[in-house]
Amino acid sequence: MITSNDYLSRQIYSIKLEYGQKINERIMDFINMGKSDNYSLFIELSFCILTANTSAEMGIKTQRLINTGFIEYDLDKLKDELKKNRYRFYNKRAEYIVDSRFIIPEIKNLLLNKDHEYIRDYLVKNIKGIGYKEASHFLRNVGIFDFAILDKHIMRLMDENNYIDDVKLSTGSDYIKNELIFKKIARKFHMKPGVMDIYLWKIATGKILK
Repeated sequence: MITSNDYLSRQIYSIKLEYGQKINERIMDFINMGKSDNYSLFIELSFCILTANTSAEMGIKTQRLINTGFIEYDLDKLKDELKKNRYRFYNKRAEYIVDSRFIIPEIKNLLLNKDHEYIRDYLVKNIKGIGYKEASHFLRNVGIFDFAILDKHIMRLMDENNYIDDVKLSTGSDYIKNELIFKKIARKFHMKPGVMDIYLWKIATGKILK
């Protein structure tokens, strides 16, 4: 049971005092990204494909270097650029990104759908390299804050605070089960899950990224 004076509450309160303004600015960045054109949205989707099983810093660095190359490069060129950047999974992720370009003309319209569960399920089912975590990450980064981004840092933090008893996410049903727990925590703090993630990621890693 989450109480108002537990350890996590004190940490969140401390971060709100010190970093609340910076976090609010990041939230506005996400909302503004959601108003971007199809090409910018696809570049952000490509970033989320890249972050699976690698660091957010590597994904950000690679996104900045390649940028419109996610749209313009042929497969071999994209592989070469990822490899040049020392990105570990350059073959598979390049294939995923190129295979996903079909969504470019429709991505903005997709995000206008009021059924956010449908959007996430569509991404998981149709975009290679996108699971529940990556789809949730992308949607948060374009201003849809309904979902939890259950990476290893967040799962470990939930485990350390006794909200879950297993940090592994081997199936989609595992993800949904732990996401329900995360959403309960977020409601306790009167936050949307995608906003709560920013606070918990700051607690877990000391960083405010995307």
